Amino acid sequence: MIALKNLTKIYPSKTGETVALENVDLEIPDGSVFGVIGLSGAGKSTLVRCLNLLEKPTRGQVIIDGEDVTALSGKRLRALRRSVGMIFQSFNLLEQRTAAANVRFPLELGKIPREEAKRRVGELLSLVGLSEKADFYPSQLSGGQKQRVAIARALATEPKYLLCDEATSALDPATTESVLQLLKKINRELGVTIVVITHEMKVVESVCTHVAVLDQSRVAEAGKVEDIFSFPQSEIAKRLILPDLIRSVAGSGKGNQLRLVFHGDASDTPVISGLASECGVPANILFADTRRIDGKTFGHMVIELPENEAQIAAAKQYLTSKSVTFKEEI
Repeated sequence: MIALKNLTKIYPSKTGETVALENVDLEIPDGSVFGVIGLSGAGKSTLVRCLNLLEKPTRGQVIIDGEDVTALSGKRLRALRRSVGMIFQSFNLLEQRTAAANVRFPLELGKIPREEAKRRVGELLSLVGLSEKADFYPSQLSGGQKQRVAIARALATEPKYLLCDEATSALDPATTESVLQLLKKINRELGVTIVVITHEMKVVESVCTHVAVLDQSRVAEAGKVEDIFSFPQSEIAKRLILPDLIRSVAGSGKGNQLRLVFHGDASDTPVISGLASECGVPANILFADTRRIDGKTFGHMVIELPENEAQIAAAKQYLTSKSVTFKEEI
């Protein structure tokens, strides 16, 4: 497990200090796909670079498998980095090396015997679906193929953790989805814990099991994706997760609005027709949206009820009886 305790990173400059991270406390469970999301400048990339000490924290601890790695140097730090692979937005491939040679590079640095390295490279290119591209140079590959080579290279040293810094932001939507599904496969089949840095909630919804929301260098909230998506608490999480909802209902109503939260199986409940047929309560739909997370359907709906206290009470009682969670605040 990775644990961050009071993690702070401050960059000095001629005009003063820039606080990139401030007192971050976070736990990343083994076996998870952990998303870190936030607006630009929130500290996402700094956080992931602190995990493998590409950035030295100003203070605080990065604890990996019970060891405070901020105190490491030399051979022990290099050993840590072999257990923590990393992929980048810009791929960072060596242009003068073929796909196979790029994947083999960290094995060469580790002085792995030639035949063992060759076998490992073949396995990894097969895993990422690029066996036929082994002798191609980066200039001959598409963006998605380059990222797959980068993923294979990051896995060469058999890391326990894989860090992804905006790994899909330079890719088109279809390629992004294929790369995300590859990461999900790696997590599932190899048991690698993956940390995904992104500014896109759709990336988190697609592959992540847990998520932390950063805001102005701090953790605004963190937890399981389905819980954060269903019940965002912080204003920044609501802005990131429910932007369309917020825009749709802004200034739209007279009051008496309810936000319905469909959590898994409850998403199949015919709420609006039930309110009308069983309770005699007409409801105006102001907003509705559903998404698939980990094979389950989650969603939000905002309805406007009549200005009648008895009907409002009847509607709330009906929703409760159908196990539909509702919130009076939007």
